[in-house]
Amino acid sequence: MKIRTVMKSGAVAVALSLALSGCSGGGGGGTAESGPPAAEGGTLTFANWQWLEKGRGDNILAAVKEYEKVNTKAKIEKQEITRADYEKTISTQIGSGAGPDILIVPDPFFPELASSGALEPLDGILESTSEKALRKTNENYKFDGQQLGYIWEAVPYALFYNNDIMSAAGVKPPTTADELVSAAKTIKDKTGKTGFVVRHQLNEEAPWFTDYSNWVFGFGGKWSDGKKLTLNSDENIAAADAFLKAYKSGGFGVGDDASTYRSKFSAGEVGMVIDNSSALLTMVSSKDGVKSTQVSASPLPFPKGGSAYAGFSIGINAHSKNKALAKDFIKWMMTADAQSKFVDALFPSGIATGVSAPDAKIKANPWIDAFYKQLENSSSVVIPGFETKTPQVRTIVLTQVARMLTTGISAKEAMDAAQQQASSLAP
Repeated sequence: MKIRTVMKSGAVAVALSLALSGCSGGGGGGTAESGPPAAEGGTLTFANWQWLEKGRGDNILAAVKEYEKVNTKAKIEKQEITRADYEKTISTQIGSGAGPDILIVPDPFFPELASSGALEPLDGILESTSEKALRKTNENYKFDGQQLGYIWEAVPYALFYNNDIMSAAGVKPPTTADELVSAAKTIKDKTGKTGFVVRHQLNEEAPWFTDYSNWVFGFGGKWSDGKKLTLNSDENIAAADAFLKAYKSGGFGVGDDASTYRSKFSAGEVGMVIDNSSALLTMVSSKDGVKSTQVSASPLPFPKGGSAYAGFSIGINAHSKNKALAKDFIKWMMTADAQSKFVDALFPSGIATGVSAPDAKIKANPWIDAFYKQLENSSSVVIPGFETKTPQVRTIVLTQVARMLTTGISAKEAMDAAQQQASSLAP
């Protein structure tokens, strides 16, 4: 998702552009644009829906507040916005020339903010040791050559499974798509339980697109070449065909949405799932359900090793009156000591650097290593060259995939139809 040029689209982007037309980005410490030097302190407002997450929000805030011990003149003030209202609220605030100093940006929202000039450039603010430690996925948050954000949280995917069910069925963890199909059927035949399931319905379109992109990236496919859409490439067709075979395996949880199959996995009624690390942690956290030590995970069983991730970056509002202080916060946040606190608070997600989670958490959740390994070869689902058109492409693609699953058309027919329908979308 390394963004070079993104077309502004919609009233929100226009409003953001107008509001920011007089805003100068990239100011240095102590200038009129950047506010007082960081050493003078001040209050930073930090917008994030995660403040409202029970338990986890408090842990994340505690990690953020560690900055106040380093810069004793600084204060962090949280701005709570519900997840459902987050993008709309931030757009309205920034569009009116206001908004928080620091904000968390979901990947689909990043192109809109970046193309509108709403994010302050962050180039040159990190120490060299922090720069060297960055994951390569931080490259996704560049726009026109400028770094406008860094990874706050990257939620990776893997194939995970109930060890007891796998043993009862006499199957080994699959390493290929064909083995996945075979294992799913065998689990169903020998145990009566669902062999394998993943999102597959249009009523979960947005998260399904991320989940489905695992198959495309795993088969070496992509949604575009940066200039034109490549929905019906050979690799994408192969991925769709593999998805169809898994769906038709006889062991697939047809009709189960994510809430349903996650509950079933927790209850010990599902053998294998492809899902993200945060979802799995929730599944194994039930007092009476499957325990974390009963679960194992492995990289996705696809030939090219790629995958998707659900990404969220941290950035600075270009309207901020405290840019120097905000940049100092991010500089501190990327140090090894601070990253060790954030990887703990945001567990089991990956963060900006490859710092390891606490040993105690890894020991209690031994499946996490597979997710971290998969993260190193993962990509954003925001489509290069079509960043602001991603939702439209998503709807077209998944509508055709759903037709493939339910009407009997082939993978090639589905992807050819998607390519034809999306051909009118200009980059």
